[in-house]
Amino acid sequence: MRGANCGPAQTKESVGSRYEAVASIATRQHGRVSHAQMLAAGVDRDRIKRWSADGRLRLVHREVYALGHTAPASLADLMAAALACGDEAVASHRSTLHARGVLRECPPRPEISVATYSGRRQPRIVVHRVASLPRADTTTFHGIPMTTVPRALLDVAPMLSPSDLCQACHEAWVRHRVTPAHIEACIARNPTKKGIAKLRRAYGADATLSELEKGFLRLLDHHGLPRPRTNIDLMGDKVDCHWSQHGLTVELHSYGFHATRWAFENDNTRRRRSRHLPFTWGDVFERGAQTAAELRALLDHRRGGDGAPGAISALGAPAPARGRW
Repeated sequence: MRGANCGPAQTKESVGSRYEAVASIATRQHGRVSHAQMLAAGVDRDRIKRWSADGRLRLVHREVYALGHTAPASLADLMAAALACGDEAVASHRSTLHARGVLRECPPRPEISVATYSGRRQPRIVVHRVASLPRADTTTFHGIPMTTVPRALLDVAPMLSPSDLCQACHEAWVRHRVTPAHIEACIARNPTKKGIAKLRRAYGADATLSELEKGFLRLLDHHGLPRPRTNIDLMGDKVDCHWSQHGLTVELHSYGFHATRWAFENDNTRRRRSRHLPFTWGDVFERGAQTAAELRALLDHRRGGDGAPGAISALGAPAPARGRW
């Protein structure tokens, strides 16, 4: 009699513990869990069907489910896509760069790379079947398996325009300190990948990242002043504009983080005589002639990087500075 009374309670307790186990798996995976993971946790196929029917599970991809989680949708989508493509699958290409803040536009569908994939076609996932995926080219980000940033840059190099790839390389340096050594190590592991030469050109080129920077370069052209290198690494410090022949560095500052525009402009005026010369939106677009005259005097005075005088009209192209990285 006691055994009969305990049976249903034990069954209910067992079901509850299995649901908690599934919920624990989903919590670690941004609210997503695979059919195989639930089977491994002791949940039978019939119960999975019942949980799907009563709304506790929601089908996201074939044999991948959402379990009522509040994770950011983009991360949850990437986790679900990786789960749908097997144990060795990793987020890659634009998906990796978007998740890491290197590309700003949202990819239309999750992109996944996998060395061996025998599953059926996933209509909402872009699956890249790769010949090899070295361990050094993979990592995890918020628990999501994905390619490293250098590998993702190499993957997307054939697909992006030169300017977009150049900007992505710049963002990779700013956000993740991706250096030429990291890129070259990745290339050495993947010597037959397409886009290698294009990627090398991109991370060695100058980037122009804002309307303020573009306006500053137009101002220089209009007044016949030599163009600097832009957004490069100078002794470990990223700088906006640098004339190597003159030892002159200019920083172009917006005023979004100051309480008032007047306070920002006044602060930059006080800093004008510092080693890194600051210019603002107003300097470029409202006081362009004054700014150009000031730069001309400085460049004349500092030709050669040591303060030696020299005429701007006699200047050639600036000597190459170190690469952005």
